[in-house]
Amino acid sequence: MKRLFTITITLVSVGLLSASVGAQTAFYDAEKAVTYRQNALNVMYHNFKTMGDMIKGDVPFESEIFAERANDFAAMTVIPWAGFQVDGAMPGNDTDALPEIWQNWDDFKQNFEKLQSDANNLKQLANAGASRAELGQAVKTTSENCKGCHDNYRAD
Repeated sequence: MKRLFTITITLVSVGLLSASVGAQTAFYDAEKAVTYRQNALNVMYHNFKTMGDMIKGDVPFESEIFAERANDFAAMTVIPWAGFQVDGAMPGNDTDALPEIWQNWDDFKQNFEKLQSDANNLKQLANAGASRAELGQAVKTTSENCKGCHDNYRAD
């Protein structure tokens, strides 16, 4: 059992280290950084949309699928932000990101940290079997955070 635990910890550590190194070296130019963050945000969107559709009743509510989407959404909330920190990965590179992101970096960072917190709360509720009403409130809170950031930092 101890050996299995050691192997598991080692594999998780290697995976995390690989992800960290990958995030640091994945961008050879600003265009790749923009693509990276756009793809990550797109995956987040699709996971979140599925949860929202379930809460609204547009598709059947299935708690297991909802929890899977919440888990994936929460995991993804740490991914796109590295793509905003690469030199040159700013507006003008086929992106809706506004210059205000870099002009108000501390506020932008607070917004995405709150998103991570909201997403983790949603994940915990979903995995604990929270009621649809509780999940709906968590989705609403997370959605308001998303909208606030989009209103200030995204061209539509």
